[in-house]
Amino acid sequence: MFDTLAKFGMFSLIFYAGLKTDPKAIMKNIKPSFAIGILGTLTPIVLGTLVTWLFTHNFWTSIIIGIAISSTSLVTKTRILSDLNLLKSKIGHTIVGGALVDNIFSFIIVGIVIELITTGATNILGIGYVILSVLITFAIVILIGYYVYPKIGGFFSKEGTTGCTFTLLVGLLIAAVGHEFGLHFIIGAYLAGLFVSNEFVGRKFDDIKLFFHTLSHDFIGPLFLVSVAFHVKLGVLITHAPFLMLLLGAAMIGKFVGAGFGAHLAKLKKKEAFVIGMAMNGRGTTELILAMIGLELGILTDVHVSLLVFVAFVTTLLVPVGLKYAISKHPSFLNA
Repeated sequence: MFDTLAKFGMFSLIFYAGLKTDPKAIMKNIKPSFAIGILGTLTPIVLGTLVTWLFTHNFWTSIIIGIAISSTSLVTKTRILSDLNLLKSKIGHTIVGGALVDNIFSFIIVGIVIELITTGATNILGIGYVILSVLITFAIVILIGYYVYPKIGGFFSKEGTTGCTFTLLVGLLIAAVGHEFGLHFIIGAYLAGLFVSNEFVGRKFDDIKLFFHTLSHDFIGPLFLVSVAFHVKLGVLITHAPFLMLLLGAAMIGKFVGAGFGAHLAKLKKKEAFVIGMAMNGRGTTELILAMIGLELGILTDVHVSLLVFVAFVTTLLVPVGLKYAISKHPSFLNA
């Protein structure tokens, strides 16, 4: 029963992450968003995979850990930016745009990797089929979002709790459909939340966001975090210290260099690229969810989950400290 509740907590956290993702925001800063998001995802994946391979010599374990440390938490990031009064600034919009691309790109990669692991595809045709099937599934859900959601928008905006309940049921339905197509249910949950937008829902959108924030962060989501804690072994701080240090370095340097270089390619100033590279380092619950998926697939062990928990904790903790220091040195960020 607790495992079931924990999985529902995982669903609610990812659905809320999708709910907070506004694809239209990417279009406002499309060039920096794509450069920051894609390079900020690929660089830590490569470094994390190489570091993990050095210690495990297991291909899929290395890939899953590489993907886990590459993900960024949009929900955590928006909260930190809001608390520091950066959310509405130019650099805040750029960071959020990069995080949006990062999230979408990461989930596409996760969907492909999970499908490759579960199907056992090893030849070119098999791998090509898996990639194509995942992309087609994404396309189908996107089409549903654009063409079906507007027609049922009235149900989302019903008074009281009816609209919230309907939103929850739609999210569960799309997650289940994605699962039947071979995608992990969190992919469907993210895509379902992605298309519950103000454009379709109307004035009830803020109520739905509040409902799912309460559900995911104040009620059922913490049960998922407790389930993660069951697998954390504090002893790895000593027994696997070299692995942890190198993995933490790969996560931080990979994100900082990848996202920062992406900002540089987008012609942003050096000080802006520096801050963006630092801000994109916050992981939060997304990394923990990917860690638990790896454990569920039998690819990761409690040791790997423990390492990922420590990486997520340290990198997320450093972001607000680093940003606050950057603001003190460059107050102009608040007015840009």
